[in-house]
Amino acid sequence: MAGKVVIDATNPLTPYPGLEVLWDGSSGGELPQAALPTAHVFKAFNSIGTPLMQQPDALGQPISMMFAGPAGPGREQVADVISDVGFEPVYVGPIRYARNLEALAELWIHLAVPSAGFTQESFGMHFAFQVSQKEAK
Repeated sequence: MAGKVVIDATNPLTPYPGLEVLWDGSSGGELPQAALPTAHVFKAFNSIGTPLMQQPDALGQPISMMFAGPAGPGREQVADVISDVGFEPVYVGPIRYARNLEALAELWIHLAVPSAGFTQESFGMHFAFQVSQKEAK
C-alpha cells in the first residue's frame, strides 16, 4: 500500500438507536492510517446521506464535501474524486480532523433519522452542511 491513496468513508458508531461516535483517543480515519503507515489515508464521503450521495445536485447548488488527510501526496487526487462525483471538495486539514468529520456525521445522522440520537429535531434526509467562504482579494 506504499504511496497508495485510501479514502475512508466510514463512521465508528454505537448501535442503534444511539448512533454515537465511538471515541477511544483516535478517529476511525486515524485507525487505517496507523494500520497502513505508508499509504495516504483520507476521510471523505462520511457526513452526507444516501439521497444526496446518489444525486449531489438535488439541492440546486454544489454541496460541500469536507475531507481530511495529508496536505501533500494524494490531496489533489482525492479532491478530483470528490469533484468528479459532483461535490465541492473542501480540505479541512490532516487526518486528525477525521474526528471532527465523524462528529459532524453523528449530528447529520441524529438530525436525519428521527428515532436516532437525542434530539427531537428532524431535518429529513435531504440536507447537507455547507462551507461558505468569501473569496480572498
